[in-house]
Amino acid sequence: MLELSHVGKSYGEKIVLQDRSACFSQGIYAVTGPSGAGKTTLLRIIAGLETYTGTVTGAGRISYLFQEPRLFPWYTAQENVALVSDRDTAHATLTAVGLEKESPAYPHALSGGMQRRVALARALAAPFDTLLLDEPLAGLDEKTAKSVLALIWEKAQKKTVLFVTHDPVLAETMDGRFAL
Repeated sequence: MLELSHVGKSYGEKIVLQDRSACFSQGIYAVTGPSGAGKTTLLRIIAGLETYTGTVTGAGRISYLFQEPRLFPWYTAQENVALVSDRDTAHATLTAVGLEKESPAYPHALSGGMQRRVALARALAAPFDTLLLDEPLAGLDEKTAKSVLALIWEKAQKKTVLFVTHDPVLAETMDGRFAL
């Protein structure tokens, strides 16, 4: 179980998070709030990428989908995903996000939405206890977003997932909500 206890973060005099506590068990939790509320900062704290006050425990193995793809340009789509898994898992996950034919392509040859799906495939292919998804559906068309969402639900069984979204309708479909 992922637990946040009195978590706080400020950048200089700007307080981004103040005394936030929560417990997340297995399930998919929407992390919501207006722009600048600290959603990305919260994920970065859980991932150990930011200093903060308070405590974060129980995250286990973390896989993280950042807002931007962060793909290695010298690796193909398949190789980018295989960095966190084996070749068979990488191939299967790229196929699941609709990119089987693009697996030998380098990031520069892919559209922004395709790069996003490669990054998502990498996050889903990694072994994880906690999955951090920072706006995973951004830049995807409706049909692709629905298939990606179904894949997230499938891979997230018996895991803890924090899913940053600005979509209130989507947030209502999740197991819980953490509003900032």
